[in-house]
Amino acid sequence: MDRRRFLSLTAATGAGAGLASVGFGQPAWAASYPYFNRRVPDEAHTKMGELAPYGITSFAFTPSNGWVIVTQDGRFFARGVPDACYAELGKLTKAGRKIHCVAFPPEGGDRWVITTDKGVSARGIPAECQQRITASYGAGKQVVNVAFPPAGGNRWSVVDTDGFYVRGIDDECYQMMRNLTQGGRRVTHVAFPRSGGWAVVAQDEFHARGIDNECYQQMGKLSAGGWQLHNVTFSPTGGWSLCSRGKAPALPTDRVRQVEDSVGSGGIWQRMGYWKTPGVAIAVVTGNRTTWSTGYGWLETGSGAAAHPETGFQAASISKAVASVGVLRLMQTLKKPLSSDIRPFLGWTLPSRSCVSPDAAPTIDLMLTHRAGVIGRGSTSPADVCSGFNASAGGGFAGYGPNATVPSLLQIMNGEGNSPKIELTTDPGAEYHYSGAGFVLLQRMVEQQTGLSLAQYMDKEVLAPLGMKTSSYALAPTFELASGHTTTGAVISGKRNRYPESAAAGLYTNVLDLSRLVCYLNKAWTASGDIAGPLSKESVRTLLSKGPQPDMGRGLFIAGSGTKNFSFTHDGSNYGFKSVFKGYPELGAGYAVMVNGDNTNLVNEIAASIRSTYGWA
Repeated sequence: MDRRRFLSLTAATGAGAGLASVGFGQPAWAASYPYFNRRVPDEAHTKMGELAPYGITSFAFTPSNGWVIVTQDGRFFARGVPDACYAELGKLTKAGRKIHCVAFPPEGGDRWVITTDKGVSARGIPAECQQRITASYGAGKQVVNVAFPPAGGNRWSVVDTDGFYVRGIDDECYQMMRNLTQGGRRVTHVAFPRSGGWAVVAQDEFHARGIDNECYQQMGKLSAGGWQLHNVTFSPTGGWSLCSRGKAPALPTDRVRQVEDSVGSGGIWQRMGYWKTPGVAIAVVTGNRTTWSTGYGWLETGSGAAAHPETGFQAASISKAVASVGVLRLMQTLKKPLSSDIRPFLGWTLPSRSCVSPDAAPTIDLMLTHRAGVIGRGSTSPADVCSGFNASAGGGFAGYGPNATVPSLLQIMNGEGNSPKIELTTDPGAEYHYSGAGFVLLQRMVEQQTGLSLAQYMDKEVLAPLGMKTSSYALAPTFELASGHTTTGAVISGKRNRYPESAAAGLYTNVLDLSRLVCYLNKAWTASGDIAGPLSKESVRTLLSKGPQPDMGRGLFIAGSGTKNFSFTHDGSNYGFKSVFKGYPELGAGYAVMVNGDNTNLVNEIAASIRSTYGWA
C-alpha cells in the first residue's frame, strides 16, 4: 500500500489531538515518538504503531520481505524471519538482553545477526564481519548497528559505541561516515537500499545518496524537528521506514559543518559544482594536532573512487615551501650560511644577461626569497633583453603531458625543455620576481651536494622524519593519487602532468601530511630549544623569520610577525590542481586544502571559511 504514514509529536493533549489516525487502538501512544513508513506491509505498519511508544531499537527486513520490530524494553514482533533468528530473539529478550540491532545479509536463507548490550548472536554472516563484531565486544564496546550492501559477499558495515568499521561498501558512503564523525559526532546507523544507494546517520546529522527522494525529505523533517533518526530501513520491494525514539542529544558545535556550510555563498557542495571541481580534501589543526580532516567528491570524475584526506594531490608550488625545509637542512648539515653564493654548489655555470652586474652574488638566501635575479614572473621574456619585460610571464612551469619526453634537470636549466633557459636577468637582491627557476637551481644544489635525487634526499632527511608517508617528489608515486581536471571539470590528458622541476612544482602530498608539517613548524617555533625533526631551533627561526623579502621567511610567505596571529603560508597552482596550507605558530593552529580542479577560487573560499569559523586572521 502506497500511502503517507507519518506521525508527529504535537503540543496538544488528549487522545488523538492533532494526530493522524493510523487504525490502531490508542493513537495517543504514537505521539511519543514519530515514525514514517512507505510501501511496507500493512501488518508491519500496524505493529510499528503499537510498538513505537516503547522506543523502537530495530526494524529490519529479510531479503524475502520478512520483517522484525524490536523495542528498547524487549518487546518484539516478527513475520517471515528465519526460525532460528526468531527463537534467539525470544531467548535473548527473556534473559533481559537489550537488543540493539537485527540484520540480514542479502543472500537470504538462515543468515542473520542480533547485537545486544552484552554480546552478539549470529548465523551465516561473513566471517570477517563476525570477527569485527566480536572484537568490539572484546574491547568493551557494544555494537549498535550492522548493515549489509545488496551486492552481498564480504561487504558490511559495523558501528559500535566508539567507532565504525566497513568492508566493500560504496566509497562515498565511507567518505561520509568519516566526515560526519569529524566534528565530534558518532555514526549510529547505516542502511543500504536493495536498488543501491546508502544512508548514514550520526546523531544529529545524516547524509544519503541514491535513496528515495521522499525518504530523504522526511529524514530532513524529522531532523529539523529535533528528533534523532534511530532507524532507517529499506525493504527489498522498494519500501522504507524511519523512526525515532527520542530527541537528538545536545552536542557541542560542529565546526566541520560550520566550515562546510560557510564556503562561498552556498556551502562546499554547491561551490564544488559551481567551480567544476570534483574532489576536495581538508585538514584543520588546533592545539598543534590535526583536529579534523575530511574529503569530498571524487578522485576522478566518473570513477566511483572518493577523495579522502589520505589521497595524494599535486601540491604545485607548495613544493617550494617543503623543499625549503630540505635546503635549510642541507645548509645546517654542511655548516654553510644562507648568504653563500649558490654558484659554487651547482657544478654548472649560471649565465647572465648583459645588464647584470658581474660582481653581484646570487645567494642561497636570495634564491629562497625570489630575489636572486633569476628569471621569474616579470623578468623572463622577451629573451635577451634587460628591460621591457612582460609583467605576467615567467615564474612557473607548464609540466609535461602523457606523450611528452620528460627532460633531465640539466636540460631544463639549459632551456632544452618547454621553459626558457635559466639565467640571471636582474641584479641579485635588487628586485622581487617570483621564480620557480630559482628553486630548480636549489634542487640542482641539493642533488650535487648529496649525490641523491631530490626525491631521495627529501624522503630521507625531511619527509620520513616528519611522518609524511604519503608525500613524494618522485615523478610517479605509487600511492593513491587524484586526477587533475580542467576548468570545465574534464579530466586532463594523462590525469596529471609531470614536473621534473620537482622543488618548484613536483611534490605529491596530502592534507594530513601538510598538517603534520604545520604542527612541526608551529611547535619548533615556540619551543625553548631543539625538538625532534629535520631542523634546529635556529634553522626554524630562520625559515619563518623575515629575510631579504619583507613578506617572506625562506620559501614561505609570512604575516603578522610579533603578534598572536603570526602565520606562514604557501599556495599551489598546477594544471588541474590547486592547494594552500597555513600555520599559526602562536595559536598552535593551521589548515591545508587541496583540490583536483583548475580554479583557485574554491581553495580561497574554503580557506576563508576555515579562518572565519575559527576566528583566525
